Amino acid sequence: MNSPFPDPARSRAVLIGVAAYEKLPDLPSVDNNVSKLKELLMDDDLWGLPEEHCVALSGPKAVSAPSVMQTLHTMAEEATDAFLVYFAGHGLSPLKFGLHLALPGADTERLYNALDFNHIRHTLMEVCTARQRLVILDCCYAGRVFGDHLGPTNEELADLAGIKGTYLLTAASATARALAPKGEPYTAFTGEVIKALDEGIPDGPDLLDTDAFFRHVRRELIAKGRPEPQQRADHFGHRIVLAHNRWDQPVGPEAAAYAQALREAVRPLLDDDGGTAGLGRALALPPAQVKRYLKGGRIAPKDVLDALADFVDASGRPLPAGEPDRLHTLRRAAQRASKDTDTQLLYWREEADRLKTELSDLTQELDESAALKDRDRLLRQLEHARRYIKLTEGELTAERETVHQLRREVAVLRVQARRLLTPEPTAQAVVTDEGPVEGQAEVRAEGRAEGRAESGDHAVVTLAMDPGPSTTSETGADTDTDAGADADAGSESGSGSGDETDDDDDTDGDAETAPALYPQDPLGIGCLIGLLCLPVAIYLVVGLFISLGTVGLEPSGGRRPTAAGNAYTWDVAGRVESVFAPEENIPTDRLQGTLRLMAGSDCGGKPVEVAWEIALDGRRFKQGTVRDDGGSGSGTQVATGFLLKSSVDTVTLSVDPTGAAGTCDRYTLVWEKPALSKRYDPFYAF
Repeated sequence: MNSPFPDPARSRAVLIGVAAYEKLPDLPSVDNNVSKLKELLMDDDLWGLPEEHCVALSGPKAVSAPSVMQTLHTMAEEATDAFLVYFAGHGLSPLKFGLHLALPGADTERLYNALDFNHIRHTLMEVCTARQRLVILDCCYAGRVFGDHLGPTNEELADLAGIKGTYLLTAASATARALAPKGEPYTAFTGEVIKALDEGIPDGPDLLDTDAFFRHVRRELIAKGRPEPQQRADHFGHRIVLAHNRWDQPVGPEAAAYAQALREAVRPLLDDDGGTAGLGRALALPPAQVKRYLKGGRIAPKDVLDALADFVDASGRPLPAGEPDRLHTLRRAAQRASKDTDTQLLYWREEADRLKTELSDLTQELDESAALKDRDRLLRQLEHARRYIKLTEGELTAERETVHQLRREVAVLRVQARRLLTPEPTAQAVVTDEGPVEGQAEVRAEGRAEGRAESGDHAVVTLAMDPGPSTTSETGADTDTDAGADADAGSESGSGSGDETDDDDDTDGDAETAPALYPQDPLGIGCLIGLLCLPVAIYLVVGLFISLGTVGLEPSGGRRPTAAGNAYTWDVAGRVESVFAPEENIPTDRLQGTLRLMAGSDCGGKPVEVAWEIALDGRRFKQGTVRDDGGSGSGTQVATGFLLKSSVDTVTLSVDPTGAAGTCDRYTLVWEKPALSKRYDPFYAF
């Protein structure tokens, strides 16, 4: 189990206290400060430092500045997790000489017998490699001393620290005096520090970090009318853990039930002495903290319970089936009923993480279910389209048969109409070898009413002459030319003897072909097919026209971007989340736009890497990771053109730096042309 608590085996502490001075007033309570602090820091219930890792320099051990600095240098080299430096005594700060921590032979005229704080700063910055560095100074650095006061200050001590990654806690402000009250075993400031460690902080967290510790000590000193302490934190120094909190909250029925269940779960692993030492090592917790969890004075959080369950399983005696779930149920009930604010806050954080996990699992199930439904919908549409095509083909075949029959009926009606409109012609002529003679020619059209159109036979024209014999000729002329035929004799003689013919007669030799039984008329079938295809063409054109339109997205919540034309820009550090809503409420099924990531101008050439996520109506839709090395200056682009399953009401864009090694968390994000559109789908209506 990972814990922010400093590892005692890799931590060191140096406690420096000067109670007797040659030129400055003595401070007898300082010796009590150093001895009590060492006792508390070595207590397994608080930090548990081994004795060789916690060095106290007071009395004869704090006489020589070189020897003190040598000890600081050695302990700083050994510390890899946490390094604590404490000083109690007079502080000297002559003008232009910075801060000096007075040793027994030092005063304002003999600064060479004092510890130059610049040397301590150098050791912490250049020699110490610990990830957590703390400096606690119970002193002030003025040159004037009155009685039992340590002296006034002229400027903020914290501002003189300048140690990157270190937390500095001082006893007094610039206008107050750090006190060493007579009759009290400790100085005013260190006395409150010792009380907070020894008795705990009521309603405080299990692990006392520097921020919670400072707020409690400051509140207690102000309530007693004593100087207000000062602090300075750099690079998350206010989150450095100092010790475990000894204060136990009242044990309610829910906490008691949870503690009893924990005791029953670990009972096989406990020896006659309680077995808390081995359990504490497994959980990376002090034995006293484990005891409080098992008694209900503190409620073991989720990570402690998970680590405990793993330890029990690894021991070869796993918990019964369903027991871990029962323990978590009891834990949630105890946390919810606790009156401790931090415990309740931790409960809600753990519940939020649990709900996020359940929501993620449910979203994945819904996505899979939605994919199956979408596949089934597409299959149904495809089957419907196949049936529609088959039905359309049948209807077209039937329409062809109907058109064919109509064409036959139209042909018959044309023939009959021409017969009715053409009169029966007769002609009188006298023909001889030498020229026209008086006579009578009768032309009869036969086969008119005998269904010539149906039989397909040519018309038979009979020319009867009187007194000469009748002749019969078979031609291919239509009924319209029957009455206009000239006598063969007149035609052959070429004499213009004045023979007269009917005004309606056609010229010689011209003939009109009779209509076929099935006349070819491509115009009718073309019109019908055009009428049948017109609705389909209109539907396709309208669908294509609709698919060309887009609906813009406008910010409606979260972090507001800067709008420039059809693009939105964020210039941020850390996580950003913005909510967008469509301008119009119309059906859409495509998300458009392009994300562009650029490293911030103050990243100093470092790349930026972020994880982006797009959610639709609160449900995660797409996600990915993008990195920009900041070389080209144009950024790295990610196309956000995705097909949607249905119309959406909100689109949420979330971006968070991954925190990868060597990357920067300052970046510029641009979403260009974000919009919703309707893709072209000819089967959308089905």
